[in-house]
Amino acid sequence: MTAYFELHIEQGPILEAEGHTIGIVRGIQGARWYEVTLRGREAHAGSTPMPMRHDALVAAAGMVLAVRHVAMQHAPLAVGTVGLVENRPNSSNVVPGEVFFTIDIRHPEDAFVVDMEKALMGDLERLAAESGVLLDVKRIWDAPAVPFDPACIEIVARASDQLGYSAREIVSGPGHDAGYIARVAPTAMIFVPCKDGLSHNEEESILEEDAEKGANVLLAALLAADARFSRGA
Repeated sequence: MTAYFELHIEQGPILEAEGHTIGIVRGIQGARWYEVTLRGREAHAGSTPMPMRHDALVAAAGMVLAVRHVAMQHAPLAVGTVGLVENRPNSSNVVPGEVFFTIDIRHPEDAFVVDMEKALMGDLERLAAESGVLLDVKRIWDAPAVPFDPACIEIVARASDQLGYSAREIVSGPGHDAGYIARVAPTAMIFVPCKDGLSHNEEESILEEDAEKGANVLLAALLAADARFSRGA
C-alpha cells in the first residue's frame, strides 16, 4: 500500500467552534482504559453511624473527581472520563457495599499518559484507604499514540490551502482505521466539523457543504500523493 487517507467528522467541537472547515490531523492520541472495583461493607442506612461506614460509593465519588483533576492537571490536551458506574446493591436504604466503574484517560503524548496513570493510581489508593474499602484496578486497554506520516500531513495541508479552505492542525481524540493502517503505510486523516461536536448520537449531523469540501480535499490529496509517491519523491 503506497499511502492511505481517511476523511471523517471530527467527533468533537473544536473545528466548529473556531470556524474552520478542515482539520489536518497530525495523529491519534494515546489512551488507557481501566476497570475499577471497590469493596466496602453493606450496612443499614438508618442505623449505621457515619464514622463506622465503609461506603464504596463515597470512595467512588472521590475517585471520579480525581479522574477529572488529573486530566485538568495535564491540560489543555489531556482528557479523563468515568463513563460507566454500577452501584451495589443499589437500594435506597443500604450503604453501598460494592461499586464497579470504568476510567478512560487520553493524551497525544504517551509520556503524559504514563504520568497521568501514576498520579491517578496514587489518588485511588489514598481515597480507598480513607474510606476503608478494598481497591482492585485492572488496566484493560493500552493504545499508544499514533503519529501520522509527515509527507501525508503536508499533502493534506497543501490541498486545503490550494482549495482556499480554512484549516487547522488537530489531533484525533477517538481511534480510527487510520491508526491501524499507519502501522503498514504512510497515513493521514482529514476532519470536517460536526454540529456541536456530537458523535455516536442520534443528533449527529454535518453540513452538506462541509462534506463536499472534505471530499474535495480528499480527492486533491489522493491525486497529489499519487503524483508524489509514484515518482519516489
